[in-house]
Amino acid sequence: MLVWKYPDNEYGPNSQGVLELKDTKRVHNFADLPVIAFLKIMASLTVSKKLWKYRNHKGLNERLKNYRVKMGFGLHVGWAIEGAIGSSFKIDASYLSPNVNMASRLEAATKQFGTGLLVR
Repeated sequence: MLVWKYPDNEYGPNSQGVLELKDTKRVHNFADLPVIAFLKIMASLTVSKKLWKYRNHKGLNERLKNYRVKMGFGLHVGWAIEGAIGSSFKIDASYLSPNVNMASRLEAATKQFGTGLLVR
């Protein structure tokens, strides 16, 4: 999971009290960053010389026809609660919200739809 956090001054409650992103050029540009990152990763997987060896590996292709390393990405924007999870040896950030669940579902659906990226 990757998280892009908007600066605090780029969002706030609207007239109905619902949290909203501001309609600024900076917000629009910031929203493009995850898409660009995912596309760069997908392109890197396609042209990687190390992965090309696996694609053409005889033994691997006998077991798994047309083997390719693939990654799927689900992209969704929204709020989340951030918390630390771990032990005294390692601590990681975790995020919980319906928006995080939606991004996870989108990522899982990339396999079903045979695509690398789903955006909602």
